[in-house]
Amino acid sequence: MENQKNEAIQLNVNEINFHSVLKDIENIFWFFLLSIRTLSDGELQHILQIKNAKQEGYACFNEMLRKFNDTTSLKIERKEDTTTSTMNVLKEMIFMGKAMTIFAYELLSASDYFPQIKETEEFKFLKHVRNGAAHNNKFDFKYQYGPKKGQWMINENEIIQWNGMKISRQLQGRNVFNDFISIFSVFLLIKHFSERLTKIDNEQK
Repeated sequence: MENQKNEAIQLNVNEINFHSVLKDIENIFWFFLLSIRTLSDGELQHILQIKNAKQEGYACFNEMLRKFNDTTSLKIERKEDTTTSTMNVLKEMIFMGKAMTIFAYELLSASDYFPQIKETEEFKFLKHVRNGAAHNNKFDFKYQYGPKKGQWMINENEIIQWNGMKISRQLQGRNVFNDFISIFSVFLLIKHFSERLTKIDNEQK
């Protein structure tokens, strides 16, 4: 998880403003990180639990908190004026990474920019990551249906790469998240497409 932490720290939030086509993904990403940050704070959880217990109809939110704490193995320790917490959100990060990848691919494919980006290496990279994310989190470069069933989608020596990551037949059957790519790298990939769309807009002015 250490590399993923470093990737997150390197994000300059104030300088990031996704293109309108991909803006929802940026917002979802911030919402996810803020949620994890908030729910890992023992003092904030305590405040929420008290408020939920007092407000009519809010008891179910404390039940949600208990489920979240159990699922993530959240442990909160208080020593004098200091509170520390540990939690395991790997499954949640993998799910969110897969969801962002699939959503980004669909948004780009349905956009007016698709004809200009569909043959780029970056989009091919996104497509294979998306396919793996949507199919049990495993890379699968063989056609599953139709006349090409069983045939390879990637040539024998073909390599599709982005930002130092390389996709080839050697990845067949391997995990996409978190072995090959993380949620933070996916965010940077989508950020790349956002900048590409903005560049296309500027060129068309």
